[in-house]
Amino acid sequence: MECSLLECSNPITNNTTCEICFIPKYCSENCKTKDSDFHFQSCRPHIFTLKDFTITKDIKIIGTGTYNEIQLVQNIDSNKFYVMKTYKKSTVCSIIPLKILFREISIHKSLNHPNIIRLYDHIEDTIKIYIILEYTEKGSLFNIIRKKIKLSESEIWPIFTQICIGLNYLHTKNLIHRNLKPENLLINKDDIVKICDFGWATRDTESRNTFCGTLDYMSPEMVNNYPQSYKVDIWALGVLLYEMLHGTTPYRAKNLREMARMINYGVYNIGTHVSNTAKTLISLLLQENPENRPPIIEILKTQWVQEFCDHKIKPGWKVKHINYGEGIVKDCIGLVCNVGFMDKDIEIIENDLIRVCSVFDENGEIIYENSLSVHVKSDLDLNKNNSKVSPLYKKLGIDENRPNTKIYIKPAIKSAKNSRTNSGNNSGNNSPTVRFEPGICFEPARKDPRLPRSPKGFEEAKRSQQLPIRKIMKHDFEGINLSPEPVPGYAQRRFGTPKSSFLQKFKKPATD
Repeated sequence: MECSLLECSNPITNNTTCEICFIPKYCSENCKTKDSDFHFQSCRPHIFTLKDFTITKDIKIIGTGTYNEIQLVQNIDSNKFYVMKTYKKSTVCSIIPLKILFREISIHKSLNHPNIIRLYDHIEDTIKIYIILEYTEKGSLFNIIRKKIKLSESEIWPIFTQICIGLNYLHTKNLIHRNLKPENLLINKDDIVKICDFGWATRDTESRNTFCGTLDYMSPEMVNNYPQSYKVDIWALGVLLYEMLHGTTPYRAKNLREMARMINYGVYNIGTHVSNTAKTLISLLLQENPENRPPIIEILKTQWVQEFCDHKIKPGWKVKHINYGEGIVKDCIGLVCNVGFMDKDIEIIENDLIRVCSVFDENGEIIYENSLSVHVKSDLDLNKNNSKVSPLYKKLGIDENRPNTKIYIKPAIKSAKNSRTNSGNNSGNNSPTVRFEPGICFEPARKDPRLPRSPKGFEEAKRSQQLPIRKIMKHDFEGINLSPEPVPGYAQRRFGTPKSSFLQKFKKPATD
């Protein structure tokens, strides 16, 4: 494996790593010092080990990616469901450097927003990398579009605005997603939309002109390999809004070359069922020049957003921000509130204002409490860190107390039924893919198993205990006939005798 510093390609020769998360591996202390500022933004200690989870037996594999397997697992202590992505190191190394994957894990792990899928932890052994993600019960937006074909504007509004709010959080963190599409937008049981799949995400501060993502959602600058900014995500928002209204993407062609030409020239048609305000918003987002595309704050102030908006915050209410102190809400346009603080006025999205501020009405009564001050649940306690790390596991980023867990898998040829071809996929590869066998036991054997929690559990545990090994004695075989002679009392059928009375009449009579 190469050094985790992007500018360095030297192999790792010692145990130089981060003493908190054990994710990056460096070839020297000098590289570790150079990368410290970047890594500090995403450094988090481990909170899980592989023995904390068991694979669910009643739900099959959620899906497969380009080089990963996605499985639903359950935490043994909390009974909470999570999604486990399993990467095989040898497969990942054949596509991208392993340090790029670790850097993406570190970036995603540092994100904490209601509209961003949560990456809780990553676990590693010598062969595989396991990523523990948040579980969303209702699947992806793509499944909803495939079932309903077209969505009404009132159905689209909460989905579209939540995507905008999640993107705004990424952009404030100087991150560009670059692969926004319905397959990468998940919905939980509370109808909260969450952005996932940060495989192509990058820092806005870094110069990028990579041809990546899905062509249906690529902006003209991505198609032409021009420098990219967060405006590529704004273009993808326009394509998403169009697809939810029409059931298909705006640029439809017989081949990829023709589609790229249509993207460059902005050739698309909008149906007559679309309102004028929605048409205006689509044309605003799908502008060829990225400088003319509006930022997220301006999108949430457009006329179409205002038509369906139900304000949770009113002008005149007081807020207490964790960084800016006390302020007062001056006005609200769409989903954007203009808040006046002591030093300056700041435009804040309504949902984010409720999340990071305490909000009071005119009488001083608290309406919304700062949710970021709420104590983190015990199963996500960041202080729960394994301090004992051996030199081998220090290289891998795992604790030395973990048992050697074996996951039994079998090769199976699966035909990928994806609606779109990603630029990173190998569509011509027909080699067998590895998948988990449903119903296998994932939980490793423990030296000190947990006690049952109920009387019924005690009885089951007692019955499941292994009997002591006893020497086989001769009297164990008394009464058992081991001779080859036929046992008396059982009629022996002669060869050629029909098996039933029905076949008896078809038997030829014996000839003298």
